[in-house]
Amino acid sequence: MPNKKTLSTLVISLLFAACSTPKTYFTAAIRAQLAANQQPLNKIQFYNDREIVLRRDVKTGEAKVTDGKVVLENGHNVNIITLKKNTPGVCVLERNNIVGIAFEQNNNNFITFGKTKQARPNDPYRILANEWINEYGVINYDGKPYHIEPAGTEASIMIKSKILRKLNISQREMKGRKVDSNVTPPSTTN
Repeated sequence: MPNKKTLSTLVISLLFAACSTPKTYFTAAIRAQLAANQQPLNKIQFYNDREIVLRRDVKTGEAKVTDGKVVLENGHNVNIITLKKNTPGVCVLERNNIVGIAFEQNNNNFITFGKTKQARPNDPYRILANEWINEYGVINYDGKPYHIEPAGTEASIMIKSKILRKLNISQREMKGRKVDSNVTPPSTTN
């Protein structure tokens, strides 16, 4: 029978393994850590945390739809592109507080994620739209305007947690310093 110390170590190890997740949300703080370690974003695999559905009305004269599917709704042709949860993507655009993630081969077809105005450093990068109409975000995709279905308007991006464990982070805390009456102040020479 294992002793109490071995048993408690085993329980702690199992809890730690159960609590650790294979993916973590991409945040401004994580982006800063990656930059400090010269880790290029285009070498990191990104994933969306929920399904994102893009819709647009197809004009009558349009000859073809390249991606997605076209359905007839109330006499209108609608193009629907679905991005399933956990689809892998690559960073093809980097700016101050945003990244463009391409989930298809064409680097010009990307979805923008970023730090929202009220976000704190540990808040996830969320899907960004060019404009908001009611609860629908409007983005440009494949050179055309698409509406983000409401369920996808809170979508965020994630990366694998193991990337963060590989970072070489050096951290320390300053202890402070008290005035010592026996220390002579440094001299100033001109």
